[in-house]
Amino acid sequence: MTPGYSNNVFVNCPFDDGYRAKLNAIVYVIYRCGFVPHSALEEDDASDNRLDKIVRCIEQCKYGIHDISNIELNDEGFPRFNMPFELGIFFGAKRFGNNEQKSKNALVFERTKFTYQKYISDLNGIDTKAHKDDINVIIKHVRDWLKTASKRKSIPWASTIQNDYQQFVTRLPQIAAIATLDIDTMTFADYCQVVEEAIAEILN
Repeated sequence: MTPGYSNNVFVNCPFDDGYRAKLNAIVYVIYRCGFVPHSALEEDDASDNRLDKIVRCIEQCKYGIHDISNIELNDEGFPRFNMPFELGIFFGAKRFGNNEQKSKNALVFERTKFTYQKYISDLNGIDTKAHKDDINVIIKHVRDWLKTASKRKSIPWASTIQNDYQQFVTRLPQIAAIATLDIDTMTFADYCQVVEEAIAEILN
């Protein structure tokens, strides 16, 4: 297998401010379970096509978390189709890729169970998870999925991760201030570094 492939998790979700708390929780639980999150946000190269970045991320990751719950219309009356599109690329890699790609495993989130059947019926038959916009529910689903998919015995209980994350959120303003970072504007890479360092303190 490609180095890192079996530890890498592709995160496919909205990047707007309204989803930030959920994205932060997803990133934290991925690290806390011993994996590494990846996203198109981790690269900032104006000469690189966005779709190429996404394809590379998907190719490098055995696991993928896909939240297709963002179906609200924008001010111009259109929904965002990026998440279902990227989920389709992930499924395509699993279906048509080499043996490594065929080992891919996905967690598909929606807000309310079976809502996806009303707007993307081709997914009928897959086992989505409803997060209900609840951070603790998200942490439990991501943890349980990674535990089941990877069969790793080192992954902590969901309650442990939930407690750790709550303590981390409480400490985050102080951590950010020391690092001279703005919580609301820090980059994906900066947040990942902060999470890595915080979890290292727990484990050491």
